[in-house]
Order: sequence, then C-alpha cells, then structure tokens
Amino acid sequence: MMSELLGWVQDNATHWDREPVTRADTDRLAAAGLYALTGPPELGGVPPAEHRATAELLAGASPDLWFVWFQHGPVVRMVAPVEHLRAQLADLCSGRTQAGVAFSHLRGGNPTVTATRDGDGWSLTGRQPWGTGFGIADVFLVGAHVPESDEVLLGLVPADEVSSAGELDLMTMRGTSTHALRLDGARLADDQVVVRKTYDEWTAADRISNSNVQPSTFGLAAAALDLLAPVDPETELALRARVDAVRAEAYALIDAEAPEVGVERRLELRAQALLLAMSCATAAVASRGGRAVSLADPAQRLLRAAAFQVVHAQAPHVRAATLAAIRATG
Repeated sequence: MMSELLGWVQDNATHWDREPVTRADTDRLAAAGLYALTGPPELGGVPPAEHRATAELLAGASPDLWFVWFQHGPVVRMVAPVEHLRAQLADLCSGRTQAGVAFSHLRGGNPTVTATRDGDGWSLTGRQPWGTGFGIADVFLVGAHVPESDEVLLGLVPADEVSSAGELDLMTMRGTSTHALRLDGARLADDQVVVRKTYDEWTAADRISNSNVQPSTFGLAAAALDLLAPVDPETELALRARVDAVRAEAYALIDAEAPEVGVERRLELRAQALLLAMSCATAAVASRGGRAVSLADPAQRLLRAAAFQVVHAQAPHVRAATLAAIRATG
C-alpha cells in the first residue's frame, strides 16, 4: 500500500469510527488497486502474502474502512473461477462494481434466507442478520438455503433488490454501514449463481476455510504494539515476539499445506491470535492511562476492534476454539 494512502487512512480513522465510510472513500482504495488483490494477476491480483500484508496494514490503520473493503475480497475470489461470470470480473477488480457478502446466517445450522425455484432462476426470501457496506455495495453475494433439496446457493444479487431491516447499533465498526438485510422475493438468476452445493458440503468447506486466522487480527495487534513501544518497550517486545510466532506458524500452514490439513491447529492459532490482539490492545490502553478512554485516542479504538475480531466470521467451531483457549490461559 502506498504510504500516502496509508497516511490518509490513519488520518481519517477517528472520523470513520463515528461517521460512515462513503463510496468516495472506497473508490479511493479501488483507484489504488486494492479491490483487485484477490483476483487473477492479469486484473491486478497479487500473491496471498501481499494481500495479507495489505489487510494487516489497513485493519491497523482504520478497522472501519478495512471491514467495508474486506467484504469485497471473498466475492472476487469466488467469482474468478466461475466461467459464466468472467465478464463481470473486470468491473469487480477495478472497483467499478463493489460487493458485499450476506451469507453468515448459513453458519450454525439455522439458515434464515431461503431460495424457491422461479422460472429460470430463484426467488430469495428471508432476513440476513449482518450485511456490511449497505448503501456502498452495488451487489451482494447472498447465501440461501433450498429446503426441498437441502442445498446452499450463493449468488450475486443487485443491491437495489436488498432492503434494510435496520442499521445495527454496534459498539465498534460504527462507520461500516452494517445493517440487517431483508430479501422479499429478490431475484437470483441462474447465470448469477456462484456456488451450489449440498448444505453438508458447504458447511464442511466453510469450516475448513474459516479456521484460519484473519490477517486483520495481526494488523490490529501490530498497531497496538506500535502505540505501546515508546511507553513500555519491554512489554512491547515480549508481546511482539508472541504475536510473530503465532503469525509465522499460522501463515506457514496456509501457504505450505492443503486447506484441509491441520484444521485443529489452525483453529488453535486463530484463537491464540485473537487473545493476543486483545492483550496487545489492552496493554496499549494501560500504558496511556486516562487519555486512552477518550474516543479520540487510538488505543481504545483498537481495543474495541480487537473485541470485534473475536466474533468476526464466527462459527460454532471457532467459538469453541476461542473459549478453549481462554480456559487454557486460566
């Protein structure tokens, strides 16, 4: 990421902690090529390590802007190999089309959006409890359950077919325009379907992919340690060594092993990273004293954002691993 862009993000982090990220803000990231990173190389895609490094920097600089941007990456990644959707990939990678995701309800065994066959497509009905970037995204990758066949569909639905069921009143990420989403007969055409699997197949694949640490967790930890270093370098060095060790092992598993290898260890590392990020942010708050509770102070913003990471993309197996790690720490 260009240093000028990162400086702009850092300068506006307090604003986005209170006021919504706008499309003009995300367009600036798109102009810098950040919406293409998970795409093919010919459209601006980069190796996974470079994408992770960008995610870490962006999350540490502004958790709110990172989270809006984050929604887009999985859509590009999933669309890229689908032949009948290749024509849409250039607009997604350039950021001319910006995407959000709406499938978290599929996790946990009680899907709340259903799909019914309707001519040459599907009619989607129900409520998705969490949709970030409402009013910014042009399209949402919506997940739906087909009760008759016990299948999962993920498909691209224009944002104007998705309505808000109310903005969520969050203790952090307040600038992300996160709403509960309502689908009242929204149309999903067959040629906009990205994934179609049985529910069991989708759940198994999601469990594997969702077991890895999010780079944003390490980005928040690093930003907190940067605040801590001038005040208490001894604590900073001790915590950074622990973060670096978990980061190195987690990324080595991602890069060197097949996704289904070492899932339990990946979960342990994810849980360790979550608790370390909380510890790093707590140390930053402690080191700064009373000023750290001011909403203008970055330490408390990072602490709240680290708490959010604990529930980000959470599924039952991630929750269990996190609680096990907490029990183990005493």
